[in-house]
Amino acid sequence: MTRLLPAAALIASLALPLSMATAQDAGPMVLTPSVDDTTPLPKKPKVVPKPPTPANPTPAAPPAKPTKTKVEDLGASSSSPSPSPKPASGPAPIDLAPAAPETPASGSEEWPLPHPRPDVAGGPAPAAPDAPQPAPANGIPTIGTNGAAPSGAPAGSAAQTILSGSVPPPVVPPPNSPLKPDPPGVDSAFGAFQRGYYLSAFGLAIPRAEAGDHAAQTLLGLIYEGGYGVPRDLAQAASWYKFAADGGSPKAQFALGSMYLGGRGVAGDRSKAADYFEKAAAGGDIPATYNLALLYLEGNARAQDLSRAAQLFEQAANGGNEDAEYVLAQLYDEGRGVKQDKATATKWFAAAARLGHIPSEVEYAIRLFNGVGVEANEPAAAAWFQRSADVGNPIAQNRLARLLSTGRGVTADPIAAAKYYLLSRNAGRTDDFLAQFYNGLTDDQRQAALAAAQRWPAS
Repeated sequence: MTRLLPAAALIASLALPLSMATAQDAGPMVLTPSVDDTTPLPKKPKVVPKPPTPANPTPAAPPAKPTKTKVEDLGASSSSPSPSPKPASGPAPIDLAPAAPETPASGSEEWPLPHPRPDVAGGPAPAAPDAPQPAPANGIPTIGTNGAAPSGAPAGSAAQTILSGSVPPPVVPPPNSPLKPDPPGVDSAFGAFQRGYYLSAFGLAIPRAEAGDHAAQTLLGLIYEGGYGVPRDLAQAASWYKFAADGGSPKAQFALGSMYLGGRGVAGDRSKAADYFEKAAAGGDIPATYNLALLYLEGNARAQDLSRAAQLFEQAANGGNEDAEYVLAQLYDEGRGVKQDKATATKWFAAAARLGHIPSEVEYAIRLFNGVGVEANEPAAAAWFQRSADVGNPIAQNRLARLLSTGRGVTADPIAAAKYYLLSRNAGRTDDFLAQFYNGLTDDQRQAALAAAQRWPAS
C-alpha cells in the first residue's frame, strides 16, 4: 500500500492557477455512487487520538421525513475556499507498511461506511527502499517547511514510525569489516534503520552503496536528508539519490525530483523535477505520478495538458492516492480534461472520503444530503458531517449545526446545534440563519452551548 511519503523536509505546495478546490462551498452538490449508504455512520471520537478501535454501532432508524426546507439552507458562502491541490509529501523514498484493506460490502461495489480515521501522529514502520509497492495506506499528506530538522526524528519523517520508547545504543560494524551479502529478501541496513539503529544502518549501507546497490544508495540519501544519526547534509542526500535514480530506482527518482522541485540540496529546477517524476511514474511510483499530474495541470515545467493531467490523476487515484482522488473528482465535476460526469465525480469523492480525506468527506456529505443522482440519505449525510466536524472542519460544523437545529437527518438538538455554530463562527464562518437561531435560544441554552464549545473537543 503506497501512501504519500514522510520526509525530513517537505516540498512547498504548488500555487496552481486554478480554482479547483472550491466545490464544497459552492452550494448544492450531486451524488450517484452505487453504494449502500442507508445506514448512518457511527459517531467517531471527538479528539483525534491514536487509532480508534472500530465501533460496530446499531444503526438508528431514520426520523420521520419532515417537510423539506430549501436546499439552500445547507449552502455556504464562498468566503472559505478549500485547499488547492498539493504536491505529494516527499521526498522520502520509503513506503509505509500497508494497513489491512477494506472488505467490500456484499453486493456492493464500494466499501461499507465508515472506518476509523488514521492516526495522524504515527503509523506503521516504513518498508524497504524499492520494495514492491503495496496499495496505499490511509492518511493525508502534510506540507512542512524547509527548515533544519530538529534533533532526533524530524517532524513528519520516517523516524516517527519507529517504535516508541528508549532506543538502545547503536552498534556500528567495525571499519573495513568484510561485506557479507544479506540472505534473499533481507535488507539488514534498512532493518537497522527501522529499529532506530541509524549509525548501524549507515555503516551497513555504505559498502553496499559503493558497490552499486540502489536500495542502499537510496537509504543513504534518506539518512543524509533527515539527519538520522549523521549531520543533515542535503547535498550528500541529493548525490546518493542521483546514483540510485540514474540506476533506475523509482523511489530515488521521486526523491530527487522532489529535491529539484523544492530547491533543496540542488538548485531548484522544475523541468528536471518533472523529468525525474516522469521516470518514477513510469516505474509505478504513485506519489511521483500525482506530482507529475500537478505539473501538467499547472502548465509551467510541462506545457499545460488537462487531458494528460487527468490521466495521471486517475492512475494515482487507482493506486489509492486520496489527494489524486479528490482532484480527479473535481475534474469530472467541472468537465476539465475529461467529459463532465457527476456520477464519476461523486464516486471519487466517496473513495477519497473513505480514506479519511476531510474535504472529500464534506463534499460527499453535501451530495448525500441533496440526493442528486441517488436517493437522498439525510442520516448518512449527517453522519459524514459529524465525522468531519469532530476533527475541526468549520464547514462541516456549520452544516451539522443546521441539521441539528432543524432535525434534518438527526434528532433536533438546539444545544448541540448552538455548540457547532459557535465553533464554526469562531473559525470565521458567519451564518445569518444560525445567528438568528442562536439568538432565539434561552439564556440557559446559550450558556450550555457555550460551555460545551469551550470544552470541545473533550466533550
